[in-house]
Amino acid sequence: MRITFPNPLGPPISFDTANIPSGPPILSRLTSHPRRAQIRVLLLILISLLLLSWRPSPPFPPDYAREWSLERTLPKSYNRPLIEGKEGRYIKFESPKPTGFNHQMQRVLLQHHLAVLSNRSYAYEPLVQDDTRFPFVLTFPPWRSARVPLSALISTVTSGFERFFDNPRAVPYSHYRSICPSWKETVYQLKDADHPDGNLDVSLDAQMRVHQLQALFAGNDAKCLRIQGPVFGDDFFDSESLLQLQQSFIQSPVLQHFTMSPTVLSVVNREMHRLAPDSAPYDLTRVGTAFTAEGVRPGSNWKHILALHLRHGDSWSQTCHDKGMKSAPFVGWTKIPEFPGNENVPPPADMAEAARLGLYKAKCSPDTLDIIARARRMRKNHPFLHTVYILTDGVTPWGEEVKMWLLSEGWENVWLSPKDIWPDWQDGEIGVGVDMEVARRSGVFVGNGFSTTGSNIALLRLRDGIHPDLTQFW
Repeated sequence: MRITFPNPLGPPISFDTANIPSGPPILSRLTSHPRRAQIRVLLLILISLLLLSWRPSPPFPPDYAREWSLERTLPKSYNRPLIEGKEGRYIKFESPKPTGFNHQMQRVLLQHHLAVLSNRSYAYEPLVQDDTRFPFVLTFPPWRSARVPLSALISTVTSGFERFFDNPRAVPYSHYRSICPSWKETVYQLKDADHPDGNLDVSLDAQMRVHQLQALFAGNDAKCLRIQGPVFGDDFFDSESLLQLQQSFIQSPVLQHFTMSPTVLSVVNREMHRLAPDSAPYDLTRVGTAFTAEGVRPGSNWKHILALHLRHGDSWSQTCHDKGMKSAPFVGWTKIPEFPGNENVPPPADMAEAARLGLYKAKCSPDTLDIIARARRMRKNHPFLHTVYILTDGVTPWGEEVKMWLLSEGWENVWLSPKDIWPDWQDGEIGVGVDMEVARRSGVFVGNGFSTTGSNIALLRLRDGIHPDLTQFW
């Protein structure tokens, strides 16, 4: 049997039990027992349990003990028994699937918004990265968390802003389940192709859908509502109808009080001396709690930073090709007409296929020379820019090449975020939040119109009052 152990100081250690020298005769007799296979399996299980309880880091992911504890204990401090606790009214939407943070976040924000409109407590779940019952998938180290507490990335669900609007505060799913066992739930199943007999048939019009669901959820006397099916699915975010919600959503308490978490902002504080030396650090003791009904202060823009969102790799190139073949629209809020760069997507129906695929490649996965030319043009149009911050999925030779070319163009600093800003193992799972915060405050942001990351950043920049000309797309 070949056994592999994690090694905190280097590569995993492997050995084959067949190569272990034979011991004394008595030991040989023990190991030759017919149940020796079961004994070996038992030993392996015991060793695994020891490692799970010890959790050497790396290769084990962070345990997020502080964030899990906050989510678990915070509802116990709520002191409005008529609208919270056992007398409260709750709503739980469909459990998230293993997707990226921003793909889940765009739904969380709208679900929370709908819960506030319906005067119900929003039951939230962790960010799901892998579909497993284990803390992480036991493949190859270093491992990543299967579930990350939502409060490790955003503060909106734990800040308690709802109390300023006489609304019940959000609670974690574990608290919801303690009050709402399955037999107490009123379940609505979204009617769709997979569930033609569903009892929830939503309007295709975004504004009508929100009004319809608000009236249904607010008017229902049931304490515990559970929604099965994605009421805000991919088709919803791909549709032009989404833009009907732009103004009302931007002004909503959920978005006005949205901030990244203290965990994320502590990383930004750590790098503030390089990113924006003249800016004050975040007050981490206040950022996670709402103190007024007015919402958060976005902070001054970092006018010297050009934030570029770059996606690359074979799988992403295939995604871009598929979108070109379907003439797919930009996703989410990147379709807002005021943003430069989205005026020709989707292209006219009579555009030749080769030209259409070339257009989608340029906008979805730009070449190095196109990136350099765009950065050069941004600096010419905005002379205050002198630093480039590259948001990307990982450190690759291609990313290093782009950085080298930008430095040769005379930029004072070029930060490749996974390598230069959050390289530590414990920051890897929240690095996307760091990228979003820097891009939100950057002087100019050039995003990817086919990415939910670009969509959420664009929305937050609109909330902050940044001129749309400073939020662009490839």
